[in-house]
Amino acid sequence: MDAGNWTWLELAKLVASLFIPMTLAIFGIYIHRVTKRFEHIQWRSQKLIEKRLAIYDDLAPQFNDLMCYFTYVGCWKELNPLDVVALKRKLDKKIHLASPLLSPTFFEVCQKFQSLCFETYTGWGQDARLKTQFQRRKEARKDWIEEWELCFSGSEACTNPQEIKAAYANIMKLFAEDIGVHPSFLIPNSGRVPSGVQ
Repeated sequence: MDAGNWTWLELAKLVASLFIPMTLAIFGIYIHRVTKRFEHIQWRSQKLIEKRLAIYDDLAPQFNDLMCYFTYVGCWKELNPLDVVALKRKLDKKIHLASPLLSPTFFEVCQKFQSLCFETYTGWGQDARLKTQFQRRKEARKDWIEEWELCFSGSEACTNPQEIKAAYANIMKLFAEDIGVHPSFLIPNSGRVPSGVQ
């Protein structure tokens, strides 16, 4: 009887001595996998932020050019209507290509901004029209070409520059959020919109 108990005791010691190292090995493998998964998620997040920054570097100046043109600040006199329509096409393509990497809200806000700036679907094969008046622009440019006037919507379709400025601020705010800048980041005021213009 004693010999049998001693055998079971020895067997229990042997199992225990094997169980602890096996448990530690399995736990070590689990920790290693969790660490690798975390490192991969962190690497992927970093790459996503880098890509979003590249998208920002590409899109932000173009959105700014549109905001300037439609609110009569900054470089608005340097852009001609054909350049602005061409800029819309470029932005449309870039926004659609970037949409999987940015939030759905960002895409919606970009579309809203574009709809405030441009009248689309004006006829088969027709370019989008600028939802702003051309009279002040014509006065400001000595090289004005009469054909440019066809690029503009009628005065009833013109958008208030304050709306465009607010939509631009929304784009910049969402860019900041998607990139990971603090959510309370404030967009600097770009100056006041001249009164009596659209």
